[in-house]
Amino acid sequence: MITGAGVSVPSGLRPYRGSGGRWTEEGVSAMAMATASYFFANQRNAWSWNLARRTEVMHAEPNEAHGTIVELEQILGDRFVLITQNVDRLHLRAGSSPERMIEIHGYLEGMRCMGDCAGVIPVPAEFNGWSQNEELTREDMELLVCPECGVATRPHLLMFDEIYDEENYGVDTARQAVSGASLCITVGTSGGVPVAERLAEIAHAAGAIHVDVNPDNNSLRRFAFRSSGFAIVQDAAAGLATIIEMAQLP
Repeated sequence: MITGAGVSVPSGLRPYRGSGGRWTEEGVSAMAMATASYFFANQRNAWSWNLARRTEVMHAEPNEAHGTIVELEQILGDRFVLITQNVDRLHLRAGSSPERMIEIHGYLEGMRCMGDCAGVIPVPAEFNGWSQNEELTREDMELLVCPECGVATRPHLLMFDEIYDEENYGVDTARQAVSGASLCITVGTSGGVPVAERLAEIAHAAGAIHVDVNPDNNSLRRFAFRSSGFAIVQDAAAGLATIIEMAQLP
């Protein structure tokens, strides 16, 4: 299963594209701030923007769609892999297993050392409730350093001008999972981010049946029509409930 921003919309989090989308409403400035080139040139501003996004996520709660995905995992067990483009960690909070989940864009709750230290560090609790209207002080920036070596950190997020890797984003694991899939379900993703389309394409080439759940037409739907699959033209919660009903049929 590949999930996108549409899964988290009922939790009050904006999608990125389309009506009400972050990039649609905030435009070029928001997309620029989501690049590594902007971050390294404007770390204070970029951190403030991402910390405000983290606050939005912390105030959100998993919705019915997240819960239904947990239920589907329980039905399928080790045959289930969740690849999510979402950085909100609502899947985990709903009960999805970290062992069966690939967060292919990282997550807002984490940061990484920009030196030689490996691993992901939790963002300090001092930034809980951070508002974009606030300005990071020198003391604030001193909290955003690696506790091991004192080097500055960066958000644990794949930025627009960066390349997917296995160490931080599990891209090879994701490719391997879809290459062996017999069923590929895409939920709440427009395919506007190339990784979703590429993974769906790999699954299709491997012979997987494709099911696309989305109230809007999108670039992934063609795989459903080419694979003896189908599209469920509903939002994530309703569409996933339909899949659960089908999975429980004798």
